[in-house]
Amino acid sequence: MEASPASDQMGPVREAPRRYSPSLAEERRRLVGEIATVMEASSVVRDPNSRQLLLQELGHALGGALGYRELGLLRPQIVELVTVCVDRPGGLRCLAECLELLEPGSQQTVALLRLADEWQAVALFSDYDVPWLRSLLSTLEATGELRRFVAETRAAPAPPWCETAWHLFAHLASANSYGEVPPWLPLLDRLATAVPQASLSRMRQLAAQLAKDWGVTDQVDVAQPSPPTPTGTAYLLIQFEKYGGDDDTYIMSHWYQWASRVWQPIRGEDRHVPYAELEAAVDQVVNETERRWAKQAGAVTIEFVLPWQLINEPVDTWRKELHSRLPSPLTTEYPLVIRSLERIRASQWHRVWRNRWRGLADRASERNLVHCATQHHADVQLEAILKRESAVVVLVLSESPTADSVGERQLLVGLRSGVPAIVWHRSSPSTRDLCETVASMVDDQESGSGVTDLPNRAAQLRQLAWSEDPKGLDQHMGHGFVILFDDPDRQPGGAVSTDGDRRKVLA
Repeated sequence: MEASPASDQMGPVREAPRRYSPSLAEERRRLVGEIATVMEASSVVRDPNSRQLLLQELGHALGGALGYRELGLLRPQIVELVTVCVDRPGGLRCLAECLELLEPGSQQTVALLRLADEWQAVALFSDYDVPWLRSLLSTLEATGELRRFVAETRAAPAPPWCETAWHLFAHLASANSYGEVPPWLPLLDRLATAVPQASLSRMRQLAAQLAKDWGVTDQVDVAQPSPPTPTGTAYLLIQFEKYGGDDDTYIMSHWYQWASRVWQPIRGEDRHVPYAELEAAVDQVVNETERRWAKQAGAVTIEFVLPWQLINEPVDTWRKELHSRLPSPLTTEYPLVIRSLERIRASQWHRVWRNRWRGLADRASERNLVHCATQHHADVQLEAILKRESAVVVLVLSESPTADSVGERQLLVGLRSGVPAIVWHRSSPSTRDLCETVASMVDDQESGSGVTDLPNRAAQLRQLAWSEDPKGLDQHMGHGFVILFDDPDRQPGGAVSTDGDRRKVLA
């Protein structure tokens, strides 16, 4: 290799090498040796011209000349280059990415990317017994379930070179966290159920110590392994938003997340969809998601985030598998709710929204959780009533919120007042019957948790309607039953798109 000219930027690195503890220095020597062996087998590194291009790209990536010594033999020169990269923050990752640019998908590139992750983990946990943890986690396969857990924790899929639990852990250690809890800590919690019994106590102690040292003990519980993931906590969110000044086209976005205690959904591909084709576009997304979750077991809830123009759209009548001989209503299989795009976007409403939602646990003994509006209760009067009755978390509208109706004004007041669950019926049955139905759903349990189960209770009501009145002739309460259900801690947006920033128009 030809040496790069010395630079002022690299001078301090050569004159004052970074000091390592004895244990970290040993790990560093091991990794430098493994990386040098990997690079020595690379055709790019062995070819002088390709090697010069690699050095040129690496210099650009690191923002200056590399500043390493020219040596006569290839192996010592590689060791010198790797040493320079290891001692610079992010340098080894830059080296791996530059090699990937010139030799994409090769064994050497994959191995170097994996070793770059491992160095980040070794450096981050230098005060802990990394060799023991690596030895333990290297025996555990990176199963599909673990890979999905990582994808949801980091809001991006794990790279294909992660073959063991150690690879997943090292990858998360090299990635930025989206929240206050570092992403590798929930993975250790999840792995506690998979490690051999003889190592379980030590694993828990390490996880507890890491949680304490990172100051997140109050946010995670690592004393016991995580219980099996409950059903009913997988979500598919589908959002519609008007596309500019086009009255007929909507931007359809979607997010999905399998069961996880941390809400970090993965964003799918956006589409531009004409109004007449919204149902078909939803069918396509549902089928794509089902194929993605083919190896999972559990329930899935579908949530439609709707703008004001579509707030009364009969999405609960939409069907899946439209191209089959027997399409079926979504509501026969999924709990289905709608959400308000306006409320999600109106941050000035979020404080009162969160207050009502989080008040559920504190008001379990109160029985005035439901308020049934009347034709005479709208606008300021209804808002005053909801302010006075702060325990109300379910509002039943007196009529369907069609354009310029009392129901529409009641809906706006409910959203602005932070009521998380708002119910109405599109066919306008007896308001009294509707209120009694909703009250029975909430009062079925002894605490406010009955409200959080409303989507499932609504699903059961709709399924009963389809089984008893499949053509809607008797106007079963389940036909036309609409529930707007908004959890303020589970909002779409802010996730990384795994499908790129593409836009697609459905023909």
